[in-house]
Amino acid sequence: QSDLQIESLAVIDGEAIIRLPGSLKSGGACDDPRIIAQIEHTALQFSTVDSVTITVNGTPIQDLLSGQ
Repeated sequence: QSDLQIESLAVIDGEAIIRLPGSLKSGGACDDPRIIAQIEHTALQFSTVDSVTITVNGTPIQDLLSGQ
């Protein structure tokens, strides 16, 4: 139900920085960790990536999904 797209993706010093514009819809608190994990694990499959930062419309995804 989300309509996220990739605005930009960069790997800097082992950190994948993923910027997503659009709307993020979660099925609830149980869905939130799964959404983050799917994106993170997709990026972490590459040997040049050690950590992942994800933003949606400039806001960290963890803040959006935690209701802050």
